[in-house]
Amino acid sequence: MLRTLRLIAMALLVVLSLTPALKAQDNASITGIVTDASGAVIPGVQVVLTNPETGVKYQAVTNAEGSYSIGEVKPGPGYTGTFTRDGFTSVSVTGLYLNVSAVRTQNVVMSVGNVVTTVSVSGSDQNVTLDTTDATIGNNFQAQMLNELPVQIRDTPSALFIMQPGVTEDANGERSVTGARTDQTHVTLDGLDVDDRATGQFGVVNGNAPVDSVQEFRGVTAGQTAAFDSAGGGEFQLVTKSGTNQFHGALFEYHRDTDLEANNWFNNNTGVERAPLIRNQFGGNIGGPIKREKLYFFFEYNGRRDNQGSAVDQTVPTP
Repeated sequence: MLRTLRLIAMALLVVLSLTPALKAQDNASITGIVTDASGAVIPGVQVVLTNPETGVKYQAVTNAEGSYSIGEVKPGPGYTGTFTRDGFTSVSVTGLYLNVSAVRTQNVVMSVGNVVTTVSVSGSDQNVTLDTTDATIGNNFQAQMLNELPVQIRDTPSALFIMQPGVTEDANGERSVTGARTDQTHVTLDGLDVDDRATGQFGVVNGNAPVDSVQEFRGVTAGQTAAFDSAGGGEFQLVTKSGTNQFHGALFEYHRDTDLEANNWFNNNTGVERAPLIRNQFGGNIGGPIKREKLYFFFEYNGRRDNQGSAVDQTVPTP
């Protein structure tokens, strides 16, 4: 037992040591302009973006045009932006959601006053912002949307890809993006290229990520910028969940039963009962700190059990 625990610990350390930083295009960014009540820009404003779950901070200073920009930010919810400058009231914007491979525009208005006064503005109702930095066509899916979407098979991320506009499927079940070849789709998982070059099939990846382990997902079907790789079809970027300063976890079970299935027309016409189908997709995850604000862990288990039958057609001679 002790030997097994040691092997698990060694494997965990290897995983932690090999975990890479996200690629630039798999990160998030935030930009904006800081002005006063009259609309005049304010240079020299100290901007601090904080992730309250991990304590990580990003900093910037507005330039002569009152503009600031912070890049290379790990995507996720709940960010807080603090804006301070001598002679102006401090402004704190909470609930900022930064999507993967997207630039959020967050403008701020500061008023003249005592610097110890803080005005809190909730950014939760502004999570959907217009991206004015490029012409990419695609959608971001956040954790809540992933939990609510009717994904039938949840043990592979390719189930998410077909939800993007421009993804089509032919009569043989082969999928493609905006008319490109099936093997011209590019997928990254936490910044790593996970395309399965051997099969070349749509959505087949080397590094699997069950739907319930995904924190952020973005699919781009047209207008890719130079920051993306050279895929002629779609670009799909997955970012998995991670640990935080607090322990957290979840359990899930998805059940599909024969009673909820409809029989097909041919079976009904010949009096054949519907084939049995009982599918259970279950699992759970847990994450937390190994060293607060320094090192974290996240583990997920995803299981699937199918009990399924099918009707077989045979040609037999008449009496």
